[in-house]
Amino acid sequence: MSPIANPGEIQVGDLVLVKWHPGDIFHMVGEIQGDQYLIVNSLGKVNGWVSAKGILGRIKNIIEPEPRPSVPIKLEQLVMAYNNLISLEHASDDEAQQLSAIVDDLRWYADWIGIDRWNTMPRSNKWSIEQNLWRLTRQAKNAISPVPNRIRYLIDRGKECVGLARDIFALFEYSDLDQ
Repeated sequence: MSPIANPGEIQVGDLVLVKWHPGDIFHMVGEIQGDQYLIVNSLGKVNGWVSAKGILGRIKNIIEPEPRPSVPIKLEQLVMAYNNLISLEHASDDEAQQLSAIVDDLRWYADWIGIDRWNTMPRSNKWSIEQNLWRLTRQAKNAISPVPNRIRYLIDRGKECVGLARDIFALFEYSDLDQ
């Protein structure tokens, strides 16, 4: 990202950091009229007009991240991260069983959702099972520094991820019934 030296450089389609109400947001320039820029989100929703002073910066270069591993590989990475934590923290049998149950539940939902829908957002602004599992696995792998209640925290995050997988499953399986 770079600051805006000359507002004339801003073009329709640019991704920009915009001062928006009490905070800042990344959005796209949808239209330009003089010193006014129409800000839209990635779903095409119009947010409104801002002046050039309201645009704090512009994305100039996008660095593609390394491809994420598949859901089965992420589940194995999650097992390894949980086992590492169990060993480091001298977790109780109950804590170890809860972590194991999280992985079992996530495997079950991943199987039912199916490989063809692992990366599918069940509806806009709702993460896919792959995205939720990636976040949980990253949290578990990064939880190596001593933190109070680290295992309890990861159990709670794991249960949250299982709940999200349940919601995704329900959205895919029962969407026809809701209509």
